[in-house]
Amino acid sequence: MKTETDLQNRLLAELKQWFTRQCADQHRDFYLWYLPTTAEHDGGIIICSDKPVNPEYQLAMPERIRKGDTVEQNFIRIRSGVLRSLPVLSAD
Repeated sequence: MKTETDLQNRLLAELKQWFTRQCADQHRDFYLWYLPTTAEHDGGIIICSDKPVNPEYQLAMPERIRKGDTVEQNFIRIRSGVLRSLPVLSAD
C-alpha cells in the first residue's frame, strides 16, 4: 500500500465483500489478515475465513470480524484499533 488512504480504501472494499459473504453464510467466521511490506513487495490486507493461500500472510487481529456490526462499524473499529499498527505501507 502506498498511503494510509490507500490502506483505508482497501479495508473498506474488503469489508464490503465480507458483508456479502457473511450474509450468505452467517455461521462462518472471517478474519483480517495482512501481508507485511518487504524490500521485494508492498504489503496488503485481506479478509477471509480460512488462512490465505500465501503463507506470508499473518493474522492482523485475533478476534473475528464482528457479524453483528455494520461495514461502517467494523471499519471504524479496525481503522482506529488495528490498521495503523500493521507494517503494510510502502517504504518509499
